[in-house]
Amino acid sequence: MNKKFAIVLALLMVLSSSFVFGDVDTTTSASTWVEETPTVGPSKAVPVAVSGNYTTYTVKAGDVLWKIAMDNDMTLKELLAVNPQLKTPDNIAVGQVLNLKTASMAATAVSGQLYQGLGHTVAFRNGPGKDSEEVPVYSFNIAMASAVFDAEGRIVNVFVDGYEIATPNYDGASMPHFSGWPDKEGYNITDHETEKVSGVSVNTAESAAAEVNSWVTKRQRGDSYHMNEANEWYKQMDFYQSFFVGKTVAELEDWFAKNTTSAGRPIKLDTTNEADIAKLAALTPDEMQVHVDVVSGATMSLRDAHGDFLGAVANAYANRTPVK
Repeated sequence: MNKKFAIVLALLMVLSSSFVFGDVDTTTSASTWVEETPTVGPSKAVPVAVSGNYTTYTVKAGDVLWKIAMDNDMTLKELLAVNPQLKTPDNIAVGQVLNLKTASMAATAVSGQLYQGLGHTVAFRNGPGKDSEEVPVYSFNIAMASAVFDAEGRIVNVFVDGYEIATPNYDGASMPHFSGWPDKEGYNITDHETEKVSGVSVNTAESAAAEVNSWVTKRQRGDSYHMNEANEWYKQMDFYQSFFVGKTVAELEDWFAKNTTSAGRPIKLDTTNEADIAKLAALTPDEMQVHVDVVSGATMSLRDAHGDFLGAVANAYANRTPVK
């Protein structure tokens, strides 16, 4: 079996694992407009009163329209349509009462055609570093997304995860390893380690299968990922998933182009990079408020050698099929 064919088989096996994508709820109702408060990032806007057919919301300090709309299953266009008093969308005042959905809008929102898609991207990382003997370390990364879209392409629900698999000389915490192909010498292994890696032979089909079956995703690695003790990988991805809801892939790509560094990370406000400073200066006041909100909940990259997660969502959209 050549390496290229084996990699394809491994990828197919990974993508066929049902636990990776999680359960996606494709139904909603008027009673489930508001989700639970997330564990990361600012609190969600919650409707506080009902007047006629409208649910209303009272603006609090720090609120922005796009976030109020997203947290109540509306687009910004829909929110503005039921609030004609808003002459300037960037200017809302604390204490101002906004109309949210009407009963008819809610019924329309849940009765439209939904689409579900699975997507992935693959990236090769040319060295997470070097081991103690200065031997290069390599990894491949599979980003995966399961998403539900409405008829206009807006994300209704999305779940993102990924694998990063490294050569066995990388000692990074819980990162899964790939030691080598059956009947072949292992990768980056010294002579005395050729027969065994971590006590397991790498030269049989059985041991290779056992190693592959032991792989865990970035989410499954949990706090042992050790990327950010205060805001681990899975928590930041939870925040991104919430941010994605209500937006189209094109809108996310536009946001990504305007708000991230060349490394794919949201630009930090204290940046000294001239290109990034220019990007921040070009944002409108409302866009800057969105940017501040995102940086408060997630700063990790959405597209780099560790994985193209935004691309996985785009691939899910490209692969979407109607939900019957």
